[in-house]
Amino acid sequence: MFANILKLRTAVAALALVFGSSAALADTTLAVSIDTTMFGDSGWLDFQYNPANPGVSPATTITLSAFQGFDEGALVETAGQVTGSQAAGYVIGNGEALNSLFRAVDYGQVLSFNVTFSGDNVDLSGGAYGSTFAVWAYDAGVTATLGNSSAVDGRLVDITWAPATTVGGSGTFAPASYSGAAAISPVPEPSAWLMLGIGTMLLAGAARRRA
Repeated sequence: MFANILKLRTAVAALALVFGSSAALADTTLAVSIDTTMFGDSGWLDFQYNPANPGVSPATTITLSAFQGFDEGALVETAGQVTGSQAAGYVIGNGEALNSLFRAVDYGQVLSFNVTFSGDNVDLSGGAYGSTFAVWAYDAGVTATLGNSSAVDGRLVDITWAPATTVGGSGTFAPASYSGAAAISPVPEPSAWLMLGIGTMLLAGAARRRA
């Protein structure tokens, strides 16, 4: 009986570790969803990744991928450090003051995508200059922002990355939503899903043995 209880406790601890690891690993990849059912027929989304201090903020990039509801053949305009495609993933750097992916979209559905941060993690300049990813929605004529945003500039969401100030740090992320139409959620890495599966099987096996 004691052995079974010990195994059960071990499995529970492993499962707790999995959940904790998932939260930590998910810090670098986030999922963004935008409900555009009240936005009209079509318009534009503007994805920007800009440094707090151009030329000083640590060199980082974001990769936009896993697009859902986006037309791959839609018109796209870019400014600054933007490369890639919808199929391969768009990569936006923070090397210019303005780095923007501006693309046409069909509204009336939930649009979603993933954003992954990578690059330098540390700023030893003393200013801790990070970078911010933000998304805006515009009408077809680009005359008004959509989504009833509470932000002054009309952005729907943003994710601010702040670098670590000591060697070995990983920096921090601060996601924010300014509209009821937009949401941000963590995306566990594949290794985290594997650990979660293993932890679940251990827990189920221990429970069966205890029974």
